[in-house]
Amino acid sequence: MDVLLVDDNVLMQQLIARFLGELGYTVGVAGLASEALARARQSPPALLLIDMHLPDCDGPDALAALRRLPGCAGTPAVAISGLAEEDARHLLKGDFSEYLVKPIDLDTLQATVARYLGPALERSVA
Repeated sequence: MDVLLVDDNVLMQQLIARFLGELGYTVGVAGLASEALARARQSPPALLLIDMHLPDCDGPDALAALRRLPGCAGTPAVAISGLAEEDARHLLKGDFSEYLVKPIDLDTLQATVARYLGPALERSVA
């Protein structure tokens, strides 16, 4: 799996998964941190997109748990937050590479994912 999206908002899951899928990335989706752990155990992702506020824990705690899994220790992680940009910076606690603020601009999302994984269609041809 290229990207593991961890967000409890079903509409956000559908939007991001469909958008990235159309670009050629494979996307796994989890609504809870516990689901994300199960998905990552089955198939370690190349990139993590994690909402900062999940029903079963916060984003930094979810990332810490994912980092303990084999294959996920060095996986780049991007935080997703509905908070204002200034407030989102305070939530990162150092282990996220960067963050996206909701509502997510799709051009910014595409550029962010490509920065870590390369353009999907070029990767699948190579």
